[in-house]
Amino acid sequence: MMVKIINLTDKIEKTLPAELVVLTKQATTIAASKNLQLYLAGGIVRDLLLGQTNANYDLDLVVEGDAIGLAKAFTEQSGGKLTVHKMFNTAKIALAGGTIDIAMARTETYAKPCALPVVTPGTLKTDLFRRDFTVNAMAISLSLDNHGELLDLYGGVKDLDGKIIRVLHENSFIDDATRIWRALRYEQRLGFQIEPETLKLLKRDVPLLKTVGGFRLRHELELVLKEKEPEKALARADKLSVLKELHQALKADDWLISKFRAAREDNKVNPNYYLGILTRRLSDDELAQLTKYLRFSTEQVRIIYEVRELV
Repeated sequence: MMVKIINLTDKIEKTLPAELVVLTKQATTIAASKNLQLYLAGGIVRDLLLGQTNANYDLDLVVEGDAIGLAKAFTEQSGGKLTVHKMFNTAKIALAGGTIDIAMARTETYAKPCALPVVTPGTLKTDLFRRDFTVNAMAISLSLDNHGELLDLYGGVKDLDGKIIRVLHENSFIDDATRIWRALRYEQRLGFQIEPETLKLLKRDVPLLKTVGGFRLRHELELVLKEKEPEKALARADKLSVLKELHQALKADDWLISKFRAAREDNKVNPNYYLGILTRRLSDDELAQLTKYLRFSTEQVRIIYEVRELV
């Protein structure tokens, strides 16, 4: 059976901000000079296929080879602040309009559930397989010989068409239980459904959230609270007994939904203000427990207590 080749070069040039188009072309030229295979990966590929635009994209680049060397060469040519992570052979370049992450294509193994992974060099195929969901496990070639070609090795396009959130393997949540929160966030943001087998695995692995550090869970909660309508993911988390893994007393019921909506009507669209509403009905002792567990920042604590007076 013939496999249809999808080329997204035109979509990249028409959809992405002009500055990012220039940056991808520069990365292509530098990678070609080093004989490296370069790919655009992550959520930006998903959003391009969905026709969604964002002026503040962060680029996620994968290279089969020396990612840090490529990042240094790119920074010398394009500027920006370079941060290198030698353990994972990754680099981050901070620019005025966003960031560029350049990572070595890799394989990840986990010594125990939810531990940090052990990283070894891999191929694009193994790199995409380590990702969270099929819709986020696609890449676009930025190499000169097949520039713009979509590489969909795990059925991401099919799941985008079917509006499905699906993990790539049955140990996905065991490897990283924070993917549970991500599944709920993407499901509600995109208007998708978590695929039945994935939902079964999610429910099975909810207790593993206890093995994840509070700092990582706080980060996932902050991402939820930055969504356009965060109450949707929170309500879903409540229904699936995910929210109570943060604290048994947290609820995302009709009261919370109405307060979130009222906050938007009052132009109080602020993740920390939402956090204050979410924790408003906790007792002082319960709030102290949650603050210690999730390691809220001083600013977050300040706003939480302001909201306790207002709401």
